[in-house]
Amino acid sequence: MRLSFLPLALSLVLALSACDTAEERAEKHFQSGMELLEKGDVDRALVEFRNVFDLNGQHREARLVYARVLRDRGQLGEAFGQYLRSAEQYPEEIESRRALAEMALEGGDWDEAERHGRAAAGLAPRDPTVRAVIAALDYRTAVLARDEAAVDAAAAAAAAVADEAPDQVIARRVLIDHHARRGETAAALSQVEAALALEPESLEFHRMRLGLLASAQDMAGIGAALAEMYERFPDDEDTRRLLISWHLDRGDLAAAETVLRDIAAARPDEPGAAMAVVQFLQATQGQDAAQAELDRLAAAGGPDAPIFRAARAAMDFDAGRQDAAIAEMEDVLATAEASATTRNVKVALARMLEATGNRVGARARIEEVLAEEPGHVAALKAQAGWLIAEDRPGEAVLALRTALDQAPRDPEILTLMGRAHEREGARALAGERYALAVEVSGRRAAESLRYAEFLVTTDQPEVAEGVLDDALSVAPSDLRLLVAQAEVQMRRANWDRAEVTLARIRALGSEEAEAAANRLSARLLLRQEKLDETVAFLEGLAAGEAAGSATIAAIVQTQVRAGRLDEARATLDAELAEAPEDPALRFLSAGLHAVAGETETAETIYRALLDEAPGSDRVVRALHGLLAAQGRAEDATAVLDTGLAARPSSGPLRLMKAAERERAGDFEGAIAIYEGLYAENSDNVVVANNLASMLSAHRDDPESLERAAAVARRLRGLEVPAFQDTWGWIESRRGNHEEALPALQAAAQGLPQDPLVAYHLGMTYRALGRTAEAKVELERMLTLAGDSPPLPQIEAARTALAGME
Repeated sequence: MRLSFLPLALSLVLALSACDTAEERAEKHFQSGMELLEKGDVDRALVEFRNVFDLNGQHREARLVYARVLRDRGQLGEAFGQYLRSAEQYPEEIESRRALAEMALEGGDWDEAERHGRAAAGLAPRDPTVRAVIAALDYRTAVLARDEAAVDAAAAAAAAVADEAPDQVIARRVLIDHHARRGETAAALSQVEAALALEPESLEFHRMRLGLLASAQDMAGIGAALAEMYERFPDDEDTRRLLISWHLDRGDLAAAETVLRDIAAARPDEPGAAMAVVQFLQATQGQDAAQAELDRLAAAGGPDAPIFRAARAAMDFDAGRQDAAIAEMEDVLATAEASATTRNVKVALARMLEATGNRVGARARIEEVLAEEPGHVAALKAQAGWLIAEDRPGEAVLALRTALDQAPRDPEILTLMGRAHEREGARALAGERYALAVEVSGRRAAESLRYAEFLVTTDQPEVAEGVLDDALSVAPSDLRLLVAQAEVQMRRANWDRAEVTLARIRALGSEEAEAAANRLSARLLLRQEKLDETVAFLEGLAAGEAAGSATIAAIVQTQVRAGRLDEARATLDAELAEAPEDPALRFLSAGLHAVAGETETAETIYRALLDEAPGSDRVVRALHGLLAAQGRAEDATAVLDTGLAARPSSGPLRLMKAAERERAGDFEGAIAIYEGLYAENSDNVVVANNLASMLSAHRDDPESLERAAAVARRLRGLEVPAFQDTWGWIESRRGNHEEALPALQAAAQGLPQDPLVAYHLGMTYRALGRTAEAKVELERMLTLAGDSPPLPQIEAARTALAGME
């Protein structure tokens, strides 16, 4: 049979023709997109570029133009992805690497900035943007390493870039930080002004300028800066608050009101401007004046009337008229057409309902908002908060990603994402999100404090100190930041720097600052084991002012710590002679009697205090401990039950009761208490640990084990022996013995006298077939258990040992 090659030839021709046609069509779409861009029709242009990629995913120019347009429109996540694809397709393409490095820096993603910045430097080492990026990367590395010579070298490199290319904002950022760290306020201000000339809409740079002006005590400059900030950012609450405070400090209330009313009149379509007047009236003339203004605004009608009615209701709610406020909000929603405004009102109503305990109603309102507008940022944030509290962090992250698409530089979204990652035990991701929240907020105090706290809990105090340094460069007079900085410095035993920070706190001059400085000074001396100096310092405080009970308590406690019980008693008796009925001094006296072994006297004082205040947490705890130490378990229980009867909502007393039930073998009763505490505050890591531990130790059903795993997920990787034991045992029970073993070994090392910890490790060794090690731990468990109340695990250990013989 003769074979014909004609069909094959035709198919090859057609295939080649189709390929050429696809490329040609892609090019036509690209040219059409470029023409639409020139005409300003960006949306249709983007559609054309996407058509290009459908036909030719390797079209270099289309990919770059598409990424540029997305970046210009603020769609940073998608733009980053497009540049990343371009860099993968064309590794030699400098524009992609440069843009990726810039965007990573702006977003605080230092790892990506390093990767793309160094790659860009290999392609175009003399490019000003690339040099600015490298200077920023080198500067950060040097600051973290506290290498001052390297810091200066990186700053010099940034200065060279700024001289050569004045439009390089990245270089300006390095110079701002460098001058601020060195206390060169004028030079830092000059760089901020240059940056603002390039990016006048950057709230971060405006805040930096304000902080530097405050450092320089330039009151006129502060006023001008605040006026400009408010003109540009009328809806920014911090700016409004600072502007009002500035005018209040100057005492020029009429001028302040005139300015705010002028701004509101010039922006009739912006309710935020009118609300600034309301806030000013509330601050200067009181609630009645603010409410009257809101009534006037609401009566004027218009599309913003629901906003003003809702604000009026919010004031009633804050004043305690909760039912009336909620009814008014409901009426606003009943009489207004669905709109962006009503959705915001629903979110505000949901917060009110949750505050009054109506969680079902609150969630229903949030669901309504999301049904109307799935991307509503405030509603998504509320939903995410609930999901985190319910140990559904993965779902929370999905909701927050949707919110982040709408508001990519919202610090609250990023903070919530950090909380969600922390709840699921992904601490590296949590740290990245907290760090990014700090960056996008302009190093604002709240975000910086949250990140610093996270860093301390993950044993990174040196990084926490750097974060607080950065925040103080923006807000050098913020007492919260200064106190946190002093605490971190003391934690690092950096005594000299702590002394400098304490001096800065005292220089603030307020009573609150002075009290904080005194408290921290005493702690600083104690941390250095300077007991005599501590007592002398505290006695000086007591002699120089009306000594408060806290100061006396600190003196007495320090004297006890130094072993000087007689001096402690003399100090306290002298104070009691002046104020014999003072409950704080009597409580302290009872404790001192207990330390001296005078238990009957201590008990008498504690019981008298409880007669006066039956629900006092600290007195119940102290007396309960005193009685338990004497073997009077029934008396201790009676004291605790009486305290709980007086204060049934007390968290500390309920925790004590749960522990008592656990010791008595009433495991379900203990679990019930922990469940109640956890429902009230699922962020409490101690309650979470105890609940998860009880569920995994005393229940065998799969549902309880999975719930324990969900609750304990946040404990993964924390170097606290009790947490390591809880997490490790849950994982072991779930069959993940290899993953559980390191945590259980660390727990056994940290809690060598705990029989249950030894049991958990022994049973895990047994599951892994490591019989010899299992026997050692299980035998140790039986020895440690001794004559203690019988544990259900004792019989299990004996059975396991018998099976291994």
